[in-house]
Amino acid sequence: MKVTFQVSLYPIAQKDFKQPINDFINGLREKGLDARVHETSTICSGDIDAAFDALKKGYMSAAESGDVVMVVTVVNGAPSKEELNELNR
Repeated sequence: MKVTFQVSLYPIAQKDFKQPINDFINGLREKGLDARVHETSTICSGDIDAAFDALKKGYMSAAESGDVVMVVTVVNGAPSKEELNELNR
């Protein structure tokens, strides 16, 4: 099953907060997910097993450096790009 998901990872009180985020995004891509980075979250799409594997691995890795919060929204019936363009007119 293909899914689309939005994920935000927030390292809490970590001096170097950018590295865990960059590692997390790279991990999503290494699992073959299409990851598009935005200002406050990353939008991804791909196979559901790859998605949840990458989320688990990325969260566990980031948590090794300290406290971390991750917010995820998953959908299996996301609108197409054409539908989104129409909605955003």
